[in-house]
Amino acid sequence: MVKRVDWILAVSLCGLLIIGSLSIYSASYNWTTPLWKKQVIWIVSGLFGMIALSLINLHTLKRNSLFIYISSLLLLIAVLFMPPIRNVSSWFTIGGISIQPSELAKLAVIIMLASYLCDKDEANVWHSLILPGIIYGIPTFLIICQPDVGTSLSFISIFFVMLYLTEIKKIPFLFLLVLIGTGGIGLLFFSLLKFEYGLSLSLVLLSLGSIITFLFIIFTSLAYFTRNKKVWFLFIASILSVFLSLSCSFILKPYQEKRLIVFLKPSIDPLDAGYNIIQSKIAIGGGGLKGMGFLKGTQSHLGFLPERTTDFIFSVWAEEFGFIGSMILLFFYGLLVFRGLEIAENAGDRFSRLLGAGISTMIAVSLFVNIGITLGILPATGIPLPFVSYGGSSLLTNMAGVGLLLAIKKRN
Repeated sequence: MVKRVDWILAVSLCGLLIIGSLSIYSASYNWTTPLWKKQVIWIVSGLFGMIALSLINLHTLKRNSLFIYISSLLLLIAVLFMPPIRNVSSWFTIGGISIQPSELAKLAVIIMLASYLCDKDEANVWHSLILPGIIYGIPTFLIICQPDVGTSLSFISIFFVMLYLTEIKKIPFLFLLVLIGTGGIGLLFFSLLKFEYGLSLSLVLLSLGSIITFLFIIFTSLAYFTRNKKVWFLFIASILSVFLSLSCSFILKPYQEKRLIVFLKPSIDPLDAGYNIIQSKIAIGGGGLKGMGFLKGTQSHLGFLPERTTDFIFSVWAEEFGFIGSMILLFFYGLLVFRGLEIAENAGDRFSRLLGAGISTMIAVSLFVNIGITLGILPATGIPLPFVSYGGSSLLTNMAGVGLLLAIKKRN
């Protein structure tokens, strides 16, 4: 049994869980109800779940993928009728325990996409993208309705990585990539205009005209130098995404709009939407090379750093253990993610390969987005740091993912 243990996954996972427990203890040790005790219970539960899933038959998992997917959709629908917590209906609260279905849905979508795409040898035509888009789109729409934009955005990277591994032709893949990428940039642009100046009709027409002219010049140049008429499909995708992003900018609520654009300019609202990012930067910068020492962080213990046990847990660790501690944390993440990708690459069948790649991507994207938020280079979207942030739903989902990676390795 000792020989069968994947020591790289074991060491990296133990390192991250220890760092998470220490950070949560530091952030909440002087509270009336310290959260680290609850986190230890979640860790123990997650370890049992991880071991159980490492023994699962992957053929059985594939056969039940539709059931798992539909169950996750039903949970996402049911949670919309729950009383909102901080203006978001994302949690079931049962006896003091909160469960977030959107975290569990990540794994369900990965399993369903892997099950569908593994049998598709012709993922190079347009119609073959419709059903994967529906599989990805339905839970994303339900999560946006909560509204939880941050979690819904994490589905995008998972979707594209798993599509890429099906060896899809370049044009359909780039069409989707341009559609979503240009849409995201356009949403930031129009939200900033709306917040700063208000979107009058003349300003909208001027902005649209300038953007479309710029895109036309870019894609005309590409079509001329590449001699490829299919480039115009990408131009059409970019135009569609611009109009889509304009529509979405009117749907966003004021507090969502602020959270989306405040990373570009925290001084827009330094006492509200920009406050978190400003305090996070102060905490990380204050850690210096070696940090202030365990339980000696000023921003966290003096109450300046909000959400310090969840969204900004990295700021707590960086303040107390500095650049060196942050590099140790990233080293453990690097071990885990690259080991997960290695297990996926060596998988003996296509379902296992897609499943392993999707799980590794899920962990890597959450890591990148969370730390990007704390550094102020990405919009604050409320994504927890895997294995480190306080919370049972995220921890159980990620540990279940590691369990499935172990199951893939065992099958190999």
